[in-house]
Amino acid sequence: MQAITSQEFLSRSFHNIVFAGGGNRCWWQAGVVEVLSQHACWQAQRLVGASAGAGIATAFATGRLSDALVCATERFNATARNIEWRDLLKGQRPFMLPRIYPDWIGSFLDESDLEKLKKLGLKIEVVITRPIPYLPLTLSTLLALGLYASEKFWLKNFHARLPHHLGFRAEYLDLTQSPKLADARTLLLASAAAVPITPIHRVAGRAALDGGFYDSIPLPQDRQGDPETLVLLTRHRADLPQMFTHQQRVYLQPAQKVAAINMDCTSGTNVQLTYTQGRSEALALMG
Repeated sequence: MQAITSQEFLSRSFHNIVFAGGGNRCWWQAGVVEVLSQHACWQAQRLVGASAGAGIATAFATGRLSDALVCATERFNATARNIEWRDLLKGQRPFMLPRIYPDWIGSFLDESDLEKLKKLGLKIEVVITRPIPYLPLTLSTLLALGLYASEKFWLKNFHARLPHHLGFRAEYLDLTQSPKLADARTLLLASAAAVPITPIHRVAGRAALDGGFYDSIPLPQDRQGDPETLVLLTRHRADLPQMFTHQQRVYLQPAQKVAAINMDCTSGTNVQLTYTQGRSEALALMG
């Protein structure tokens, strides 16, 4: 990892923008891109996102980040608990996130939005994880969860490696090629399918897991060493500079820990604070 200055950062031209996963921490990305996209360095031709990062990328592309922010803030402020255990007695899933997430997607992606995306000429690659072939889906899902935790919190690998060796595969699907609105929304839901909190979705007739289970920091498959690739992280790491290069790519991370908690659905205030932090840090970067 090689630290770079703001001047070096802004002198680049970024054609590929990666939105790492991270649940509510991705609101930092939203604040950053609203500001950074006004600078000449922003020459985006392709957005690549996993999990909630894919949602933020899509909301930015449709020009409806403000609508998405209002929806998330209002819904979270109206949600008292993340889990309603009494709903188990009704045979319902007790987690609140799966009830909110589809509505949130609807706040920035409707029929007219999808048509607009198809005309923009901007690729929006949403990453999903395909389970291990011939292995029971439940077991495959448990392995994915275990590997994710091991890579991020124990091994502290920057980019995941273990899932590939065990048979998981990442699949990159261009949301703008979705034939119907329902297909596009399902793709975003599948990319953020953090089992067991959310249900598993099917894409093209096959089970799809959270895109972050393969690698929460997805890289453009044909441009992994491209200096025109900007990777927007969501988790602050004190052992890394805010701006740095790695294998020619440029990475930008929060300057400090964000207020939002990954899957907490009860604080619209923390969402707003995280978004504001992203804007403030992008403005500081631009001088």
